[in-house]
Amino acid sequence: MEKQEILEILDSWNFWNHEPETGIPRDFYFKKIISFIKDSKTPVIIETGIRRAGKSFISRQVAKNLIKEGFDKNRILIINLEDERLIDRDYELLLEIYKTYKEKVNPTQKSVVIIDEAQEVNGWERFVRGLSEREEARFIITGSSSKLLDSEYATLLSGRHVIVYVHPLHLFEYEQFAKTNDANRFLKEGGFPAIALSKNKTDLATSYFNTIILKDVIQRFRIQKQDELVRLAKFYITSVGSRITFNSVSKFLKLSVKTSYNFSLHLEKSYLIFFVDRFSFSIKAQDNSPRKVYSIDNSFPSVLGVNPIEIKGRLLENTVASTLYLISKHSDGFNFYYWLENNKEVDFIIKDKREYKLVQVAYSVKEEKTNTRELKSIMECAARLNAYNAEIITMDYSSEETVNNINIKYIPLNEWIEKNLKKYNII
Repeated sequence: MEKQEILEILDSWNFWNHEPETGIPRDFYFKKIISFIKDSKTPVIIETGIRRAGKSFISRQVAKNLIKEGFDKNRILIINLEDERLIDRDYELLLEIYKTYKEKVNPTQKSVVIIDEAQEVNGWERFVRGLSEREEARFIITGSSSKLLDSEYATLLSGRHVIVYVHPLHLFEYEQFAKTNDANRFLKEGGFPAIALSKNKTDLATSYFNTIILKDVIQRFRIQKQDELVRLAKFYITSVGSRITFNSVSKFLKLSVKTSYNFSLHLEKSYLIFFVDRFSFSIKAQDNSPRKVYSIDNSFPSVLGVNPIEIKGRLLENTVASTLYLISKHSDGFNFYYWLENNKEVDFIIKDKREYKLVQVAYSVKEEKTNTRELKSIMECAARLNAYNAEIITMDYSSEETVNNINIKYIPLNEWIEKNLKKYNII
């Protein structure tokens, strides 16, 4: 490509002559990334997470805030590798883009280079590694989960990086985007930024699901049995909160156990779903137990399910699971499980370093049978774990009681999310 053509394309993405769209600020992420930018020990920052969670907008928010703090805007280079005007996208093109930028825009100063959708270019990691090792530039890399996954970064960049996990909007971000404080809407719509802002929510969620399946699973893993993969994905998405084994899944969907296992791992790597282990002090027992499956975002079970009203209890449980997943990605020593013994189940056991907390989810606790069942499970689990605190998350009921020396709080979803996101410094 000619240098003038490259400059014209670069100008449309960068802050040199105008301010690109940066969207609604997501303070937690851009502040975290800026802190890494200012740390000389982290030359490469990688944003990872499900497709369409907002990684590219967050990178531009980082650039905007660096400039506000006095950073020379010419020192920031944004490269969008999904731009259709870039043809023959390869390692040589990256070198040519950088050479043109250094010659025409920033010939002398060290740079911050933001590469959006880096997986579009084979050899991007050599480009990043070379410049970072020569201390010519710092990098922010974003990309879909199709190729840029946690387990691959360390190999590609020799450990010279940090990973920032980007989740779909949590409840309070959603309220800011959608301009509503209706938690029930959040349960049904989920937290993808564009879905929160759009009127075509169902169409967008369906499109996201199809794109993730195609680009982040089928193309990445070269899946031949595509119909079977889609069936498995839809089975998981519409079964959130269910206990599964790969044997049971293979029998139900008439797949081989090996196929069920491999496809499940692929879907998990795309961030479409995640699994929660059964709690046990025995690693062997834990590994041999069924797992519970959840969707990373409620938009998928809500759209692909039969009726959001009919599955509102599962959507509430999925929201709690997804919030715990977000916290686990940003808090060392934080893990969560489910508990099941003697046909009594507690939805989540939070293990924060050496402290255990029991979390039960009940859309409504007005029915005496429901409340009694939840309490019996909590009592037995608390006795086994020597725990003294439990929470029952509801939609709108708030109370507190002590039963058998166990302090039990009934807490509405919005209050529970706010308390925990504050506790772990996510808001």
